Amino acid sequence: MKRTYMLALALLAIGSGSSAYAASTPTTDQLEAHLWQLARATDAQGKRIDALFVRGREPYTLRFQPGYMSELNLCNYASSQYQLQGDRLILENGVVTTAGCIRAEVAEQQRRASTLVNGRPAPTLALDDNGSLVLRNVHGDTAIFTPAPLPVK
Repeated sequence: MKRTYMLALALLAIGSGSSAYAASTPTTDQLEAHLWQLARATDAQGKRIDALFVRGREPYTLRFQPGYMSELNLCNYASSQYQLQGDRLILENGVVTTAGCIRAEVAEQQRRASTLVNGRPAPTLALDDNGSLVLRNVHGDTAIFTPAPLPVK
């Protein structure tokens, strides 16, 4: 009976696509090796965060460079100093340009993106078994970023 129960649990974990067992904390080298494009985002209730996806615009993207994280493809450019403390993404000394966002949905994307990555306690980062970056914040939001090639210099 115990063996059947353990086998059922193992099959359930595999079948559900759960990456809880395969997740790992990324290193700065892993973060800086790619651009990270938003593929999925859900709130604490599991509902898609539509505001982060604007039709006709490139996906919200994170770029990590030595000591800095930039948020790309928003209405305004945002950059902060970053460091990892365990699995926590610590952002400090952020700057954001202040161009007016003409379209309301683009302004809302900017606001929602800021809420996603900023907050106390700091959001956590993990690499799942597919190589995607999983960000979770204090509000219960979860964002999945897929790796993309860095621009050619």
